[in-house]
Amino acid sequence: MAIVDINWNPSKKELKVFSLLLIVFFAVVAWLAYGKGASAETASLIAGGGAVVGIAGVLSPAFIRIVYVVWMAAVFPIGFVVSNVVLAVVFYGVVWPIGLLAKLTGRNALQLGFDREAKTYWNVRQPMKDPRRYFRQY
Repeated sequence: MAIVDINWNPSKKELKVFSLLLIVFFAVVAWLAYGKGASAETASLIAGGGAVVGIAGVLSPAFIRIVYVVWMAAVFPIGFVVSNVVLAVVFYGVVWPIGLLAKLTGRNALQLGFDREAKTYWNVRQPMKDPRRYFRQY
């Protein structure tokens, strides 16, 4: 099972949303380019090109399908690497140190272990006396 996957057969709705996002994306790229010193003509060309392709995609989703598939195939490696790096950072930076610390301090949160004299491992809990307590969990 992949974390990131390419949708080779997008629906019309997905293509229209992609087209609208394409317009926004190229408008932001044009704005950033203009802010970094690009000429107004260059920024207008970037925004205009994105708008033309995006509007064509909204009006005819079949037109934008090839752009969508190529775009998704091009950014797939980025998404794959980033998702795996984020998972590794969270695991080795958060989960593993907490587990190691718990193990070193002897914490047994799940009360694991085998007791030959125990008839059952069931923990009896007292029922709540006041149902309003359910709304105050902490």
